Amino acid sequence: MIVRYVYTYIMKIKPILITLASILMLASITLFVSCNHQKTNKEEITTFLNNFNTWVNDGNSEKLNTLFEVKLAPKSLKKLISLLTGKTDYSGNNKPLTSILLDVASCDIKPIKDDLVFVEIPTALSHEDLEKKKSSITLKIKKTTATQFKIVQIDARKLIADYKDYTNLVKSKTPNNQGEFNPALYESETLAAFKTAAKLKPKYDSVLWFTFNHSKTYYYVVKGKWDLNKDLDIYINPNGEAKDDYNMGLVGPDLKEIIPVKYSLIHNIGGVFPNLIEVESGNNKGLYDLNGKEVVPAKYSHIYPIDDDQNLAVLQDGDIFYYLKKDLSISEKENIKLSDFFSKIKKISNTNDLKKEALKNVIEFNSYSEFDAVYLPASYLVDLGLAKKELEFPSLSRDKLDRPDDVGQQDYTIAPINKIENHDNWFSAFFFAIKDYYIDARYEFYDSKQLLIVDKKKNRLFTQPISGYYVITNLEENFGAYEGSCNINSIKAISDSLFEVKAGAILRFGLYDERKQIIGGPYYHYYLITGDQLVELHNNRNFGFTKYIKMDDSYLTGCYTMLVGHTEQNKGHTESIDASNAELLRFMKNEIYADYNYQFKDNRWKSIFSMFEEKNFSNQDEPQKGKVEDQLTEIDKYNINWITQKLKGSKGSSKVLASK
Repeated sequence: MIVRYVYTYIMKIKPILITLASILMLASITLFVSCNHQKTNKEEITTFLNNFNTWVNDGNSEKLNTLFEVKLAPKSLKKLISLLTGKTDYSGNNKPLTSILLDVASCDIKPIKDDLVFVEIPTALSHEDLEKKKSSITLKIKKTTATQFKIVQIDARKLIADYKDYTNLVKSKTPNNQGEFNPALYESETLAAFKTAAKLKPKYDSVLWFTFNHSKTYYYVVKGKWDLNKDLDIYINPNGEAKDDYNMGLVGPDLKEIIPVKYSLIHNIGGVFPNLIEVESGNNKGLYDLNGKEVVPAKYSHIYPIDDDQNLAVLQDGDIFYYLKKDLSISEKENIKLSDFFSKIKKISNTNDLKKEALKNVIEFNSYSEFDAVYLPASYLVDLGLAKKELEFPSLSRDKLDRPDDVGQQDYTIAPINKIENHDNWFSAFFFAIKDYYIDARYEFYDSKQLLIVDKKKNRLFTQPISGYYVITNLEENFGAYEGSCNINSIKAISDSLFEVKAGAILRFGLYDERKQIIGGPYYHYYLITGDQLVELHNNRNFGFTKYIKMDDSYLTGCYTMLVGHTEQNKGHTESIDASNAELLRFMKNEIYADYNYQFKDNRWKSIFSMFEEKNFSNQDEPQKGKVEDQLTEIDKYNINWITQKLKGSKGSSKVLASK
């Protein structure tokens, strides 16, 4: 189940170009290459897929390897091929318990470019004692020569997730194959919960989960149609709207309803306060106690737990605020501003490990084949953009199941990294680092930053994710999340509606000197307040200020990390430089032209900016063949002029730093 969340999270972040590198998280193997354009057709792809399927059925791993555009197949790809050919399970150590059949005759083939197609292959998982389970695997296939094709991307996330679930179901059967489950694979309290949940099913459409609290078991029940992805995935359902087709409630150890079946979501027991349970009804929140008493009616847009001598929380109802007092009474309307209590909100000032918190009060799936524990973070963390609506961590009570040893969400940590008060004292800004770790995955994909801005003048709050910006060159090193000395976070109000946010990020681009690459430093984001929303302005440039700001000397003080002398034989060394460096200035200037698809005469600049083709500079369909001056904005022209003057005063060889 966790795989589906990995997939959507990756879709959320900005496009990442990766050349000749393999990246695997749980069940994803992605290989990116660049080739010459060759026009292809459906018949050729069909022939290629038939050969692919034949070699899968024949167990011919050697020939399958030749279909991938990679010099040396990584371990993850070898494991996947071994699984497809039926030699081992995904661990690579055991014989598979499940058969995989590819239905290439029913493929969905979609052209992307003349030489590139996207193919979804339906698959079926089977075992002699169970019904077949449908799944799929997707490929990107590129025509590399007039007669040759290569797989440049294979995405097996869904297939591997379904394979694990199905294999767990197979493993849980007893040897007599009478449809009973093997009790040796589960803890006694889990087995007892399965049996009790079965008794509840005649009364409810679903018994989703159960949880243990002080040796008592509680059951999450649903009337109507429930879909975990549809209802909890923040990307499929970003606003968390209540669905008309289901309602959720909570049943206690005596099998009576503690919380009536009328809510869109019931959270972990004690997730906000000990022995209290948060509930959601659409976008409104409330609280119940374990005796079934409604402590806070579900009519508040936000519940902010605070560290305070007299109060537990601030309740927000639109523009009106109330206190939830320590005796659980609710105050009259209070004259409270966000800035008065924001720094007191729990988990704002300290680093917090949500996994540790989740395992105190585990929610288990009411399923024999799931191996993860559910955690539903307090709604205010979701509202602030600091957590997803649902997280899953490996459940210790199910470690006897076939849980993959290289897969799974391992940590989710929220850490404050900076607080900024502007000099006019009209806003406060809070930066947070979020580390969302998975086994055997490139963890920088899941590292992100969250920006929170409290507008003191209008008493409102803006939240905005800040993902590290990646531009990958031909570096084959797997760099981690950027945490170097140039990882600087700051914010500046350009006007009362425009913010400039500088955040440390991985910035992979080459300089004119082929020995030098920029691998990290500040990336500039520009956010505009539109109504009550904070909207990020479109920007493809590494030096975004050249698009939106008329430069001054303050933009030459930024710290950048430069990798020098990197080759296949040499890792090179790093240096810190500032933006006044002549090579950076030359890149900065030419990047403005590249943003309009200017065709450089100098082969080195042409090569550098060809790396940015996928960024779709200025949304131009065709590159400009000559001048682009007519398209330049007044800010562009000013900055080109300004940089030119700076370059005239800088030292350095004009040959090495050849311009456009």
